[in-house]
Amino acid sequence: MQKKLFGNLIFILVMLSFLLVDNNIAYSESVQKAVVATVAPDWSSSAHSIISVDAVDGHRSCQNNLFPTSTSDIGINAYGKYFYRIERYQGDNVTKFDINNPSTLIWQFSTNDKNEEGSSNPYSLIFVNETKAYLLRYGKTKAWIVNPSANIESEFKIGELDLSAYADADGIPEMTEGIIIQERLYIITQRLDRNNNWTPNTPYIAIFDTKTDKAINAGIPNSDGFTGIPLPIKNPASITYLKENNKIYIQAIGSYESSWSGIPADYSGGIISIDPSNYNISMVLDDGDTINHPYGNISGMAIISATKGYFIGYSGWEDNALYTFNPSNGQVNGITNSYLVNKNLAGMESGTYVDKNNMIWVCNSSDAEIIILDTKDDSVNEKVSTELNPKKVIFMTVGDEGDDETTKSDDSNDSFCFIKSIFGE
Repeated sequence: MQKKLFGNLIFILVMLSFLLVDNNIAYSESVQKAVVATVAPDWSSSAHSIISVDAVDGHRSCQNNLFPTSTSDIGINAYGKYFYRIERYQGDNVTKFDINNPSTLIWQFSTNDKNEEGSSNPYSLIFVNETKAYLLRYGKTKAWIVNPSANIESEFKIGELDLSAYADADGIPEMTEGIIIQERLYIITQRLDRNNNWTPNTPYIAIFDTKTDKAINAGIPNSDGFTGIPLPIKNPASITYLKENNKIYIQAIGSYESSWSGIPADYSGGIISIDPSNYNISMVLDDGDTINHPYGNISGMAIISATKGYFIGYSGWEDNALYTFNPSNGQVNGITNSYLVNKNLAGMESGTYVDKNNMIWVCNSSDAEIIILDTKDDSVNEKVSTELNPKKVIFMTVGDEGDDETTKSDDSNDSFCFIKSIFGE
């Protein structure tokens, strides 16, 4: 009898181990997925795609055209097992999805206050934890403090951050992206004068304490009365933090050439680094000037390490190239891969699109595909069709990575969003 019970127990344990392996939910394993915001070529609609990160042998799976919408201007952020699709200009809403059921809406909440006029134009969600995040509203002077775990819309907004002090002549500061480092929130304010052909003024980084939500005075001399950090580059677009060398990196565009207004390109952008311990700024990569601008406008970046990074050089509409450079000294090593030349390269808003396999994902809107490069030699590992044009990528990792921290936003200290395994609480 005892032998029979022991045999049955062994059989059950063996079968259970097979079930765990077959379903990829073993405690020691993790599964990472990419969520891609996609837009129709004629800008008539948008949707999102889900792409498997593994396997690296060039056979990733993909689900396209999930939950389509008529709004074409969209963004995407994630925390935990949820991702949030943001409909921007005149869409003015946030939609919540579960990565395990990515085509089904959980809720959709407005980003406009009741009776608020004009588009709030929400741009990004910066997460503190599962019940607190900052919603940056590009078209308004106040960012929202929100509860992403709210079940009803009346419980979504829980506070505000006032950035009206950074407004320029048009009355709006143009808050766009942000990160959280050691309980400090850093928000980019572009300060573009939309009443004067979107002329870029001196941008600032506004700093807030995430515990008290109070503004922090950086104490920088000659900052024209602003409490934040003035930047030496104009029209900043992405911000990322590299823990390896404790540096914040910010990329700025300057201004693209405007065919409809006849205004030429302005090369006042580039890439800088900021030391968060003392706010010292260093120029990493200058985009040049009117006469000499070898890469065009710098329109995107990805910082892989203290000595390796990528940026997009914008020579004209749908004429971009991906370059490799050294963030420690600004040395440009040249075009990354010959395939990524004269393409419409989009995305890289968050500053980092690197998966757990150290592959970089590039949004190629010329061919409606994600190009996945091996950062060891910058070779093309795979081209994945998204059907619609890809605009932004976030990564979500399901499983145990040996870390009690449940999640990280794609726009915080790195590009991964960790999720507890089913065994971990």
